[in-house]
Amino acid sequence: MSFRPVVLGSLALAVVLAPTARRASVTTKYRIETKNQSTVDLSAFGQPNQEGMLAISAWVALTVTDSAGGRVAHVVVDSLKFESTAPQFTQATADSAKGGTVHGFVDPDGRMKNLTPKPADNTAMAEIQGVIQTFFPRVKHGVKSGESWVDTIDVNTTTAMINTKSKFVVTYTAAGEETVGGLPARKLTTTSRSTTTGTVENPMAGTVQIEAAGTGSGEYLVAADGRYLGGHQASNSDQKMTMAMAPAPIPVKSVRTVTVTLVP
Repeated sequence: MSFRPVVLGSLALAVVLAPTARRASVTTKYRIETKNQSTVDLSAFGQPNQEGMLAISAWVALTVTDSAGGRVAHVVVDSLKFESTAPQFTQATADSAKGGTVHGFVDPDGRMKNLTPKPADNTAMAEIQGVIQTFFPRVKHGVKSGESWVDTIDVNTTTAMINTKSKFVVTYTAAGEETVGGLPARKLTTTSRSTTTGTVENPMAGTVQIEAAGTGSGEYLVAADGRYLGGHQASNSDQKMTMAMAPAPIPVKSVRTVTVTLVP
């Protein structure tokens, strides 16, 4: 029996932005790189472990525009390339993500709300949505070097194939300054704990129930005007997948890395 689940995690950590002056519209370009590696324990089927991998590189433009009660955020995917062992992720998936969008609203507390990816059933757009959602967490005022604080972040991913809810408890530490693209930036380091629940629709297995818990760490760079200037994150999670075709929940270990780079 061959079993190839699609295990996707929009498990990116978040960056805390400094307060900013209100501006009509600002566009920033990024390169987003995500890599998900999974080990699926198929002993319940009498099979050896199965290794899976999905790596995506996307070049995107994020435009933030002032609006009543907050800011409108709009992302356009300029180009995308991928490497994957999952047969469900094809070149057609990557091609249809080019020109795709993620639209949402940032409330006065800096929380991203109502994120909508288009095309809605595209796996690559779900990955990009998960990363973009972490660009706008709650603001920490008056931070000083060496200071640490804790924030809780909710990341919801909803597409035609994926419906998951993740919660992160993140400890931030202000860790000095660097220069990025000629701009002074504050460096933030993080550690985190996370939980995820939800469902993934698998063409071969039907609806798969997902439960996961993980830990992570990261480093982020934030400009004086509040713009995210890039960073990287790494997380590990232990998952359980439950489905009708399996005699018992299937354990999955996942490793995820995310790197965001400012594009001039």
